[in-house]
Amino acid sequence: MENYALFTDVSLDPKLKMGVGAYFFTGISFLNTSVQLIERVEVAGQLIKRRFMDTSSTKLEVQTVIWALENCRSILSSSENKLYVYTDSQCVTGLPERRSGLEGNKFLSKRTNHPLKNASLYRQFYQLYDELDFEVIKVAGHLPFSSQDTVHRIFSYVDRDVRKELKFWMSEINISDKPGR
Repeated sequence: MENYALFTDVSLDPKLKMGVGAYFFTGISFLNTSVQLIERVEVAGQLIKRRFMDTSSTKLEVQTVIWALENCRSILSSSENKLYVYTDSQCVTGLPERRSGLEGNKFLSKRTNHPLKNASLYRQFYQLYDELDFEVIKVAGHLPFSSQDTVHRIFSYVDRDVRKELKFWMSEINISDKPGR
């Protein structure tokens, strides 16, 4: 039985409400690799990226986790494997603890009694949480390179590449918006 690790991260342009989500999915045994032996190209070569429109930072974090879980679902639901989801998102890491309150309030705001903006995403997250029985682990982002363990090193590579992809996407938009192109 192989357990798995799923690393997710996002990068957002809040003005344009456009962002990139990415995930790195691997066997948990990869986390036993010495931090000095983990190469960026190894992580980048297996990184799956997706562009999202009309999003916000919180929404993008949850969208990315849901998308990644759905893509990995067939591997995970076909056996008794355990999945560990690594993220620096406070929202995502807080969702398991917030579940009873959110469901108890029927995903309505306590203040306004209106549906929460991301209610449908939270419901999808909980459906996958029940189906795949994963654990969410908070990663401290942006540690100095010399202080990183294997988990932080992998996460830093995911973080760098997702920011690089957003920058590339924004440069594509700028080029295509110029007259004569």
